[in-house]
Amino acid sequence: MCDLAGVFAPMVTPFRQDGVTIDFAWIPYHLQYLESQGLDGVVPMGTTGEGPSLSVNERKAVLDTVLARRGKLKVIPGVGTPSLTETVDLIRHAFASGADSVLVLPPYYWRNVSDTGLLAYFRTLCDKALEPGQKIMLYHIPQISGVPITLNLLDGLLETHPECVLGLKDSSGHVNSFLQFKHRYPNLRVFVGSDRLVGIAYELGVAGTITAAANIVPRAIQRIRRAAQTGEDYTSLQEELNALRDLLQEFAPLQASIKVLLARITHMPLTFVRPPLVDLSPEQRLHLLRRAESLPILTDLW
Repeated sequence: MCDLAGVFAPMVTPFRQDGVTIDFAWIPYHLQYLESQGLDGVVPMGTTGEGPSLSVNERKAVLDTVLARRGKLKVIPGVGTPSLTETVDLIRHAFASGADSVLVLPPYYWRNVSDTGLLAYFRTLCDKALEPGQKIMLYHIPQISGVPITLNLLDGLLETHPECVLGLKDSSGHVNSFLQFKHRYPNLRVFVGSDRLVGIAYELGVAGTITAAANIVPRAIQRIRRAAQTGEDYTSLQEELNALRDLLQEFAPLQASIKVLLARITHMPLTFVRPPLVDLSPEQRLHLLRRAESLPILTDLW
């Protein structure tokens, strides 16, 4: 668990065209592609994986499928829900099944609770869900969850349960945010969740990145990582990654655009998103693929 580092992909969850049925048979092929492209690990059922749209049983089934075909990839499933008991259940299942850690959202429905309440939530998770040696990662994505991971919250949790916290993922999109976490908590493993910050994050010494574009171009992100960590110029590589991320967001939701590009690059069947997300229309798919053909970061994959 202590060696978790590097380039991780927040895996997309493949749905069939009805938007309900999960295409479990698709998952091993995606994992094989990611491992062949030099990825270090995966985070199934995070934001990019539409985790909050899945039931507890679906999350367990997806995780079991991933763990059975993980190869050498590390696995950190998303487990956070507004329900304390469901989150405890998911954490227990994840560790019992062989996950390397878990990524825990705050209880995102409750947007105006105090740090005291959130601290009680996370302390109870640690007490009820973890066995000795098991550690969680906290997920800071306030623009989506509406509930930030604050310094006061982390201070309180580390005061009483330091042995339970491995690190956190900062998806705020701000350099100052992940730097604050990194400097204040040097013993925690800080992962950054923004494609646009990959280069500067590795240059400044984070443990790893968990970014949406890693579903498609993990090898390119590894090149940025190596350049940043060895003092080489990564500017042009980062600009190429930024252009891909811009394209994914232009054809939002990015979960849908990622799935369209994966189908073209890997020749796997096209998969879909679950409502309330909306799939791209045939016309949008065509425009996305035409635009993607001109991106240098995809040249070797096309």
